[in-house]
This record gives sequence, structure tokens and C-alpha cells, in this order.
Amino acid sequence: MDKDIQLEEAAKIYFGRAKKAFEEALRKIKKASANNAPELDLSDMELCELPRELFLLKNLEKLVLDGNKITCVQEEIACLNKLRHLSISGNGIMILPKNLGKLKKLERLYVGYNTISELPDSICELRNLKMLNAAGNLLTALPRDIGNIKSLLKLSLHDNMLVSLPKSIGNLKNLKKLFLDNNNLSSAPTVLSNLNCLEELSLSGNELKRIPKEFSDFKKLRELLLDENQLETLPAGLAKIASLNFIGLCGNPVKSIPKELLNRTGLIIDRD
Repeated sequence: MDKDIQLEEAAKIYFGRAKKAFEEALRKIKKASANNAPELDLSDMELCELPRELFLLKNLEKLVLDGNKITCVQEEIACLNKLRHLSISGNGIMILPKNLGKLKKLERLYVGYNTISELPDSICELRNLKMLNAAGNLLTALPRDIGNIKSLLKLSLHDNMLVSLPKSIGNLKNLKKLFLDNNNLSSAPTVLSNLNCLEELSLSGNELKRIPKEFSDFKKLRELLLDENQLETLPAGLAKIASLNFIGLCGNPVKSIPKELLNRTGLIIDRD
């Protein structure tokens, strides 16, 4: 009986906090509505659900919902069609709304550190998106047409469960930073070498046994992080990348490194 009483008390506390958080969120939403505010921050409030009133803020351009206990984002999010910045990281979200692609003006989307197992196909329709952070989720694959988001400058997919990448990822011609560390990739697709603007590429913490010789075609790459893989050597052609100044190789069973790389002026190869 004591255990039942404890559970009942815990439930009262939980629902009490949830109710208080919901009421505080409503107060902030009403204030934002009265002031026609372009930004709204509802982060770290212990919110379990989003009030319907939120989706009436038609002029909202930035919405931050990080660090709550939200498990579901309603389809009504598409009503906020002026949004440029949407951040819902650090919640308990499992599924993103299928109509996310209707947020045509979105430039920054942060959905990291949830429990999302797939990104909706409609995300490929966000033709103004510059930053996409979906790190720390349960992704095993990406939408086939991810390469349609040609405006992307930074793509963060580290700490997921990716086993492969779609060929279209090679179409992200403006991409400068790509983070794929701590996934389950057994090979690095050669199409990555098509990313002519790429400056930082992290493939650490995967199961890579070789690096494609096509990686020598990178034009602006500065940092190549390959730590904690299964690499025994590297392509000598990497020395041709004039911009390359750092290669991370810690935690690999390296047997030899081509002399072209060892003698390349200004290139640091970290093996320790």
C-alpha cells in the first residue's frame, strides 16, 4: 500500500508540474500574440505538449522548444509558415510531422537529441534550409532525395545509427561542414568528393576500412577526421588537396602512411 501511495504522490507531482508548465507556456504565447512578436522561447519548461494557441502566431519567425518533454509535434506546425528558425532539440520526439516541408522559409532546423528514427521525405522540400542538425537520434538512413536541399551549408548527423548514405548527398554543392561521426558506416561513398565547397568532414567512430581515392578531388577541405575506424592506410592523393591542414587518425590500425602525405608541408596527421 505504501508503494501505491508513493506512486500516486509521484503522479500528482508530475501532472502538477506539467499543468504549471502548460499554463506558463500559454501565458508566454498570449504575450507574444499581443506584441506580434517574431520570436518565442519556450525552452526548458518541462512542457509535455504544445498548446494549440501556439499555431495561431502567424508572424513567428523563430521558435525554440529545446529541453522539454515533448513527444509529438502536431501537423499544425505547418501553419507557422514564416518560420526561419525551429529548434526542438533535447525532447522525447519519436516522429516528426510529415508536412514539415511546408515551412518553405525555414533556414535552420535543430531536431537533435531526440529518439527520431527517420526524417520525413518532405524535409527535402526545404529549399532555403542552411543548417540541419539531427544528431543524437536513431536514424539508420536518410531520405533518398536529401540532395535536393542545395542551400545546406552545415549538416550534423553524428551520434546516429546510419549504415549508408543516399547517392544524392553528393548534390549538396554548397555544403561546408558535414558531421557523420559515431554512426555505423562501413564505407565512405565516393559521391562525397563532389562536395566542392566542403571544408570539414568528420567520419570518426565508424567502421571504415578504406578511404576512396576520389577524396583527393576535394577542393576546399581543411579538416578530415577519421579517428576510431579500421583504416590501415590513406590514399596518397590526399596530399594534392592544397587546403588540407589536418587529418585525424587516432584509434586506427594504421600500418603505413604514404610519403606524399608525410612530406606535405603544413599538413598535420594526428595518430596519437
